[in-house]
Amino acid sequence: MPHVRFLLFLFLSVLIGQETVAQSSPLTGVSVVRRSDGLGHVIRFRMTSPADSFRIIQPSADLIQVAIYKAGIRPESIRIPALQAPLAGMRLHAIPGGVGVDIRLTPQSYYIARAYPDANRRDLLVGTTESNAREIGILTQGMNAVDWAEINRPRPAPETVPDTTRAEAADTLALPLPPAPPTTLGGARLRTIVIDAGHGGRDTGARGRRGTLEKDVNLSVSLKLAALLRENLPGVNVVLTRSDDRFIELAERGSIANRARGDLFISIHCNSHRTSQPFGTEVYFLGLHRSDDAFEVMKKENSVIALEDPSTRSRELTDEELILYELTNTAYISNSQYLAGLIDVQFTERARRKSRGVKQAGFVVLYHASMPALLVELGFISNPNEEAFLRSDDGQDVLASAIFRAVREYKSRVEHE
Repeated sequence: MPHVRFLLFLFLSVLIGQETVAQSSPLTGVSVVRRSDGLGHVIRFRMTSPADSFRIIQPSADLIQVAIYKAGIRPESIRIPALQAPLAGMRLHAIPGGVGVDIRLTPQSYYIARAYPDANRRDLLVGTTESNAREIGILTQGMNAVDWAEINRPRPAPETVPDTTRAEAADTLALPLPPAPPTTLGGARLRTIVIDAGHGGRDTGARGRRGTLEKDVNLSVSLKLAALLRENLPGVNVVLTRSDDRFIELAERGSIANRARGDLFISIHCNSHRTSQPFGTEVYFLGLHRSDDAFEVMKKENSVIALEDPSTRSRELTDEELILYELTNTAYISNSQYLAGLIDVQFTERARRKSRGVKQAGFVVLYHASMPALLVELGFISNPNEEAFLRSDDGQDVLASAIFRAVREYKSRVEHE
């Protein structure tokens, strides 16, 4: 009998040890139930406290991927439940600051997946809903599956950039490299363009030394650009996130674009600096910043978050989320970078503006738009000469027409590649 008691004690110790390991992880388990209406499943990720953030990616009809960011998650301690069709498999991967999940579906299954916190704001739920091949094709257009191992690889350190606070020669033009050809999005057509006039309402944006408000310049150029697009690109629907002086939260701007089923999102802004010397245009697309000056511009534009309603407030993006975005949206990024290059060429060669280049940074307003998206800095409102140009009707016409010409060329290339 003693040896039996010893074996029982050993068995219970192993079970308790396993339970302790599982409970030491913020993610304690996974369960799956069929929806009461029979149209899909709900996958519950049981958490001891809410995830810091999460993102769902659906790169193909047979794969759903979820990134859950919460320090201390131990994927090896999580037991995968038994699955029934159309759920064919599930695998967890350790990633920096959290866990990546692959959910496999059976072939010829068409389900749309959504992720959301449960009612107690703690567990994370992934719900699937029956769909069809056409809708899934649209949803997954431009998406790539995440290589979780790639996220774990070290990233290069940001490059050192020259000091931009010194005066720059006004007649110096930085000639941009010709943009690379766009990535085709499955024969996509440019049907809807969303123009976002940055700032607005209680958020004035930057202020020039002569009192020029960034929000006013952004709106005026956006209205001029919209008019050019409507007049010269028949059949293209042009949507403005704001057409008057009102405040709109950053995430809502992207949601407006998504609800409009936009094919392109352009956010219009003016730059500023603590000194009056810097001047010139910049064009950004979404991703990790590669330079210190890009990081500073990103911080300035994202600071609008402080003016938002606390109950719906946007939040800063983590490096992991931006890496994940880069890995899963290569077609969107490629096309965003291509259009950014076209705009840079137009600003430099046609509008004769000083180019400060095409760059990447983690702008919240771009992250929420599920389409090729970029942010245009028209110039430095803090530079007296550039402020005069930005507030003038002629200057705004020049900038709007430059962006229009770039969009027209982009449309031609994307639809005929």
